[in-house]
Amino acid sequence: MTDEVPWYAQLRSQWKPDRVKLLMIAESAPADGGDDSARNFFYAADRLGPDNLFRGVVEAMYGTSNADLQRSGKRPWLERLRDDGFFLIDLASYPVNGLVTAERRRILQEAIPGCIERAVALHPAGVVVVKADLYALLAVPLRDASLPLLQDQPIPFPLGNTRAQFVAQFNLARSRLPG
Repeated sequence: MTDEVPWYAQLRSQWKPDRVKLLMIAESAPADGGDDSARNFFYAADRLGPDNLFRGVVEAMYGTSNADLQRSGKRPWLERLRDDGFFLIDLASYPVNGLVTAERRRILQEAIPGCIERAVALHPAGVVVVKADLYALLAVPLRDASLPLLQDQPIPFPLGNTRAQFVAQFNLARSRLPG
């Protein structure tokens, strides 16, 4: 399977900015286990859920707290991210979080050329890769494609115990955006 799950693609395209200033590359959209009501995806505007990546990004960019998100929901923050030129793509075009490590790694490796092609087509002013293992896979190919990688080290996924580290490292990378 190489095509993105249609509902992921539709949600993502809804929130694409006219000009991508900051491109974030993550692993993949999370698997929903076949349950439409369990679709917790970064761009699912009407579903806050336990979306650690979304929460980490808006905390880093805007100082948004969980209480802020509970009051407002995701939609106003997605609008602001889009208006500020932020866009998220995934290395893998379909969920890999439920796969065994060897299969997951194989799929991620195979996805690198397509991800680099998608990133180049977006002409971002800067690129941030989230997750240590993805940084190891993508840093050299991104630089080889003359994409402006804004970090010199891996940025952890923003789980509860790594959220503060994510925010600090994401903001350090973001501070390197030109202009």
